[in-house]
Amino acid sequence: MSMAPKKAYMELIAGSVIFGMLGLFVDRLEAVPTLSLIFYKQFFGVLSLLVFIVIAGKISIIMPRRKKKYLLLLGIINTATLLTYFVCIRYTSFSVAILLLYTAPMYVTLLSPVTLKEPITRKGMVALALSLTGLLFIVDLQAAINGFSNGGTYVIGITAGILSGFIFGSEIMVIRYLKDDYSSVAQLFWYTLIGVVLLFPFGAKLSQPVLLDNLGMLVFFGVINTALAALLYVSGISQIKAQTGSILALIEPVSGIFFDYTILHTPLYLSTIIGCIFILLGASVAVLEKSHRKFGKLFRVQV
Repeated sequence: MSMAPKKAYMELIAGSVIFGMLGLFVDRLEAVPTLSLIFYKQFFGVLSLLVFIVIAGKISIIMPRRKKKYLLLLGIINTATLLTYFVCIRYTSFSVAILLLYTAPMYVTLLSPVTLKEPITRKGMVALALSLTGLLFIVDLQAAINGFSNGGTYVIGITAGILSGFIFGSEIMVIRYLKDDYSSVAQLFWYTLIGVVLLFPFGAKLSQPVLLDNLGMLVFFGVINTALAALLYVSGISQIKAQTGSILALIEPVSGIFFDYTILHTPLYLSTIIGCIFILLGASVAVLEKSHRKFGKLFRVQV
């Protein structure tokens, strides 16, 4: 194997592992309200991206051209994905949230016949069945029933997690539509910037003492988890076969669950492990589907 592929694999793995550390940042920033947290994550992330783009002399790649309204739509959908994802993390656990997010291929399979006029194939049905089975293992029905009598926080978290997977699936569809007009970096820049604009009122509402107490971690969160991880991921996966890259990208949920269990000491139940296996198998089948040959490069959207 040449040095270039080795570097690409290392970049992709590093980016996926950094993405998998998101739960650690959310835990450290517990004092920051969810919408304010997302704003500062995106704000410092887009500033870092802009610096990188200027230094690299690639301003031209982010200039808006065709399909501008779809760029706006992408920014809105990405912000909704982040919101539902973070709510699920805070009301359940990062392990549950990231697995529910990774049910996105299931929704892509369901939406493709309507939006992209792509028929559901046998492999697509297998991926759908595997993801749905995993979803049933992840959701603790007894906890959900009990949750209604305890403020319903678990129910809110699970509902948000399921929505995050569906919205993420919709986001993938928009990215697939824009891929011929905008590079991955350009799309990343614009949907992050649009998120900053949408969430500005919530960032401005954060009290000064809370902001100052958490500023260093917020900057680190934005630079590392929004900008650096995404740039490493895009650079790595662009040099690797799409199917191989897609499978390697599944390191993200695995590493996320590992950090959640070993560092945050979140209990890891057998049902979660079984659900993890089914959902990741479903995602693997989905990205190996021939009709989704480009899916690998598009599956990872910055969240």
